[in-house]
Amino acid sequence: MYYQPEKDLKPEEILEYLRKSRTDDPTLDVEEILSRHETILDEYAERTWGSKIPESQKMREVVSGETIDSRPELLKILKMIESPKIKGVLLVEVQRLGRPDLEDIGRLSKLFRYTNTLVITPAKTFDLRNEYDREAFERELMRGNEYLEYTKKIMNRGRLLSVQQGNFIGQKAPYGYEKTVIMEGKKKCHTLKPVEAEAEVVRMIFDMYVNEDMGRVNIAHRLNDLKIPTRTGALWTQDTLKTMLENDHYIGKVRWNWRKTVNIVEDGEVRQVRPKTKVGEYLVYEGKHPAIISEELFYAAREKQGKNHRAKAKTKVRNPLAGILYCQCGRAMSLRTYIKNGEERSAARLLCDNQAYCKTTSALYSEVLDRVRDTLKQCISDFEIRIDSDDKTSQKLHENLIKRLKLKLEELNKKEINQWEKYSEEEMPKEIFQKLNEKVLKEKDEIQQALCKAYESMPEPIDYEEQLLRFKDALEALDDPEVSAEKKNKLLKACIERIDYKREKAVRIKSQQVRYYDKELKQTRYKSPLQTGGNWTNPPIELDIQLAVKKS
Repeated sequence: MYYQPEKDLKPEEILEYLRKSRTDDPTLDVEEILSRHETILDEYAERTWGSKIPESQKMREVVSGETIDSRPELLKILKMIESPKIKGVLLVEVQRLGRPDLEDIGRLSKLFRYTNTLVITPAKTFDLRNEYDREAFERELMRGNEYLEYTKKIMNRGRLLSVQQGNFIGQKAPYGYEKTVIMEGKKKCHTLKPVEAEAEVVRMIFDMYVNEDMGRVNIAHRLNDLKIPTRTGALWTQDTLKTMLENDHYIGKVRWNWRKTVNIVEDGEVRQVRPKTKVGEYLVYEGKHPAIISEELFYAAREKQGKNHRAKAKTKVRNPLAGILYCQCGRAMSLRTYIKNGEERSAARLLCDNQAYCKTTSALYSEVLDRVRDTLKQCISDFEIRIDSDDKTSQKLHENLIKRLKLKLEELNKKEINQWEKYSEEEMPKEIFQKLNEKVLKEKDEIQQALCKAYESMPEPIDYEEQLLRFKDALEALDDPEVSAEKKNKLLKACIERIDYKREKAVRIKSQQVRYYDKELKQTRYKSPLQTGGNWTNPPIELDIQLAVKKS
């Protein structure tokens, strides 16, 4: 009888991975798909191990993404299988892991192989330590990858047809609506229905913009003053309102290709972005949902936005900390100078851009700059110490250790495969095979644990000499009045990722009057130990400076 390695496992040693695929029924939502697959895997688990996989070990992927790094639940699994406690991953089919490119296929294969983790499906169990299983596993993933482009085309045709029929295919309903399902005969159709409280806000926005001739900034202020919440609980902004004023859904339409997925190359990595398509460059069809506003009002708003549109001129950088310094509320900090007739009336200050709603106290520009200088000086000192101490020695020792462990692991893998071949060809009795195989697996577990520890404790490779030069350049520029603010800003961004600013609001100190007897006047008097007029707290500024230390 064929040996089934999954039979030796326990439910608590297995992770379950559930993910919706492009090939699934497009009329079903993610929850419905995952529920169906969970039922299949629950039944398989009960047949195989006598009970379901524990709920805490079930991972449900609800986001789409073609690469491993775009799937957070899969990344969790790949991290968890590093533990020797986890010995298998259960899924409906291998292709639920995705249809990755060659690089990701190799990555998945190595991770499951070197962690001795079984890939279990109801149809077949893959032990990637076995060369034949490994080839079959990679072949399954490759077949899915080859099918991906064809699937995309088919699915896009289906999605386009659905939009042309007036269905809503977006993941999230726009503000003012919620997603709903209606029946057309026996067919489920996804559409929108108004949320009346939100719909009234939408009407208010369009009315203020067109009929009251208010700008987006003023409308945002009005909504925030009225304490009208957004979906996320954040403040209303002009960008949010711009998107709403251009949204065709509010007149009962649906859109196709409004946000296309585009691959771009950035810092040597390929990543996907979804830029907004300009008005007129995407397709619009009649929807099945009711309109919230009239077409007359909508197109009047669009016409106004077109007239108001101006290309942003490139502004000259005045603040060396621009794009670096942020208030505790999340908004940027701006430099305010107070100059009249060429003379400085008062010291420059840094203020939050959201002064209307943020109560964070401002700070002297010079005070913040001093703190930045101190940080740069401290970093320079640290880099010099590390260079003098030859910090790379530890790095090399770790690299050599990892190399030796990997070689040992390869030897054990070859030994294990050899044992499997002898057993499968009946050249080795089962009892001897089991004993030898158990010994090899134990050794591999020990090596794997040592390898994980070596990776975890390995110091990050950093070129301290290069860091030293960058930080010195930034410090020198900061103290040089001849260097422009723009140049200083560029050099600082090479050293500092972000600075988060916090300062509590100043409060008046209550005077504590002291009672005493005046011998000259022969009467009881009261005095205050504090002078009138300046009795305020002076809270210190708090800066969380995140360095941009580049790894080699």
